[in-house]
Amino acid sequence: MLPGKTYLNGYAGYGEPPRPARGGRGGQVALPPASPGPAPTVTWSKESGPGTVAFADARSLVTTATFSTPGTYILRLTADNGQSKVSSTLNVAAETPPPAAHLNPVYTKNFKINSPLWNARAKALIVNWIPHCIDQINRTDLQQGQGGIDNFIEAAKALAGLPHGNHKGYVFSNAWVHQTVESMSIALMIDPRGDPDIIRAQEKMRATLEDWIPKILAAQHPDGYLQTAFTLRNPDRWPDRWTAQGRSNHEGYTAGYFLESAINHYLMTNKKDARLYNAAKKLADCWADHIGPTPKQEWFDGHQEMEQALVRFGRFVNDMEGPGKGQKYIDLAKFLLDCRKGGREYDQSHLPVVQQYEAAGHAVRAAYTYSGMADVAIETHDIDYESAVMSLWDNIVNKKYYITGGIGSGETSEGFGPNYSLPNNSYCESCSSCGEVFFQWKMNLEYGDARYADLYEETIYNALLGATDLEGKNFYYQNPLNANSVRHPWDTCPCCVGNIPRTLLMLPTWIYAKSADSLYVNLLIGSTVNVEDVAGTDVEMVQATDYPWSGKVSITVNPKVRKNFSIRIRVPKRNVSGLYTSTTDANGIVSLAVNGSAVKPKIEKGYAVITRAWKAGDKIDLVFPMKVQRVRASDKIVADRGRVALRYGPLVYNIEAVDQDITQTLGPDSPLTTEWKGDLLGGVMIIKGTFANGAALMAIPNYARYNRQPAAAVEAPPAPAGGGRPAPRPTMSIIWIKER
Repeated sequence: MLPGKTYLNGYAGYGEPPRPARGGRGGQVALPPASPGPAPTVTWSKESGPGTVAFADARSLVTTATFSTPGTYILRLTADNGQSKVSSTLNVAAETPPPAAHLNPVYTKNFKINSPLWNARAKALIVNWIPHCIDQINRTDLQQGQGGIDNFIEAAKALAGLPHGNHKGYVFSNAWVHQTVESMSIALMIDPRGDPDIIRAQEKMRATLEDWIPKILAAQHPDGYLQTAFTLRNPDRWPDRWTAQGRSNHEGYTAGYFLESAINHYLMTNKKDARLYNAAKKLADCWADHIGPTPKQEWFDGHQEMEQALVRFGRFVNDMEGPGKGQKYIDLAKFLLDCRKGGREYDQSHLPVVQQYEAAGHAVRAAYTYSGMADVAIETHDIDYESAVMSLWDNIVNKKYYITGGIGSGETSEGFGPNYSLPNNSYCESCSSCGEVFFQWKMNLEYGDARYADLYEETIYNALLGATDLEGKNFYYQNPLNANSVRHPWDTCPCCVGNIPRTLLMLPTWIYAKSADSLYVNLLIGSTVNVEDVAGTDVEMVQATDYPWSGKVSITVNPKVRKNFSIRIRVPKRNVSGLYTSTTDANGIVSLAVNGSAVKPKIEKGYAVITRAWKAGDKIDLVFPMKVQRVRASDKIVADRGRVALRYGPLVYNIEAVDQDITQTLGPDSPLTTEWKGDLLGGVMIIKGTFANGAALMAIPNYARYNRQPAAAVEAPPAPAGGGRPAPRPTMSIIWIKER
């Protein structure tokens, strides 16, 4: 990132270069083999590029380079042992920094959903899934995924000096309690529109919050610290807070979710109930009082979350209480990130974060790290952070990104594999999809470019929307592209159970963003949302559309007072990732009219820009192209060679064994059409065609996969009579179809 420096880490020796262990929860940097020859000398040089390159020390393996001009450069590292020379090259893209002024987020507050798809998905989460999470968290007899509100009750007893029970479940079990508090808070901001099922569920949520909040707060230490696993610990095994030996205790992971839950609870109560908000400030103050530059201590958590939570909370405090009031929390987030070094790839501590250019390690931890780094880049304009964030974004999107928008192949422990290694028995944890949404959304805020919203739309509609079944009674922890198992009601590690609904339901935040003179429309979802403080006035935005089934969208703009500002509507681009190409073209806009008059807008950074004096009742009508697309992967992705995927709008499609033989081949020129099926899977647009052998093909949206499998198809095969592992379940639903 110009004019900053690029960190270079070379290797010259004999044998394979050392690198941190990719997988597992441990592992140190592998030592290089004993040298069988003379020590080489090394030289960095520029091979090609549009400008000059200055190396801090061209004869050092570890150095930095600065570039004079934007563009693509090739650098060469040459090693000479006096007998022979060898070299390798490195490609570097030098870019200009993001704009000085970033976009501002839109808080999720009371809103309405008026979308066939989203009404159904939100209702399933509100009526079934969140109440199920409440019931599970209230249970004291769980045999799987233990640790709910009972841990807070016992921790409160311990703090009061009373007899108490032991901690249940993982050290991070507080996380799904805090996530569910936030999910309830968001669900309570959704207008039930008279639906009695939603009204009953919301009544249960209000009662639950009144029950849980005092229990959670009673477990908070007098100085603000909160983690029940610590409070109920064995001091011989866990002597103190924030120790190097205790990085795996998830102190920041659970604390971060608490901070985030307090934000949406405070907004849900219209700022009338500050119990969680004040407790969150107390917790953040506790951390800020102890962690920081000397004389405070250095520290980082093995599972990131506190970093992005601190920035989100710091911004929120600034907005609630005045500029600067939350700055120390933002500063602490950067400090925690800056402390990451000398560790392992698994938790992204193998290098200082500003020197990390390849996505590696545990995918959830990675996505949360990169999301927090993007936050810091936005808030500080630190050039090293901006450079690392863009490099990591490019590496994920163009080398490690699934067509669904999911991340994490699972080839390392719940994590990333090598570049272009994207097997279809992928891991794609639901929490990593949440993290990917957060990361892409923050890149959109930083750059004001629609391509980042294109990407988080992909992740929401494909990698995340199908994480729960259509009824909202079961969920996927992992989301492989080749599906061979049903969702389940709970998990040994239920870390995703509250993360899924809190992310999916926070729609106003994903739909809109704003700047001083513009309102950005990032998602097309039938809804009514009030966007505050656009050019000095509040603007009610009413979208009427059944997208993604249709490309027709009407947006009614209702500012409180007539004001001049720009509305910037994302023009969908379906091929942001360089890993995939598609035919036919489905980008752009078919038509756009304002108050019935056709308009040809200018396109800036992927947005159609309409600038005028807006008054209540002004209406924008748009039509976007909705076509069946064949998608083919780069030949570098071995798993997808000779295969094709189908897409309609933002939706990736699956073929399922319940409908056809999924091993059949699709001809490259076989006609494909769409048909609305209102009685199938809650109402879906199917893709129809014929396989090369003439058999009928039917594809359904990926989010609706594995909702119809007969019992015989989902049972695990029996173990062999002589012992050993049973055969894997047969794959019943796939994205990538054989192509002749």
